[in-house]
Amino acid sequence: MNGLMGMGLVGWVVSLALGFVVGGIFFMSIKAQVEYVVEKRGPTWLLPVALYARLAFLAVVLIVLAVSVPGEKVAAALLAGLVGALVARVLISRMVKPTQPEEGRDEPE
Repeated sequence: MNGLMGMGLVGWVVSLALGFVVGGIFFMSIKAQVEYVVEKRGPTWLLPVALYARLAFLAVVLIVLAVSVPGEKVAAALLAGLVGALVARVLISRMVKPTQPEEGRDEPE
């Protein structure tokens, strides 16, 4: 199992799934922030609150990872988690509708 960076197949799948969940929560919060603040559906003070909440969320995830995963397996766990987060990002980006062009903007022809 040394070819799998010492984590085994189950470790890779679990790290991938956890990365997908964490990335999904992170990018869904960005999508919600755009809908409620940029599109004027919510108060403007929500913008910095959402930003700092996302930063705190990622800090907690990284601290838990550093404490709970053995040192020789951290790189593999982060790699699998990153791939899961990128997959979540692609799926969430497909859910976001493109914005309508503003009336005063010049559009390329």
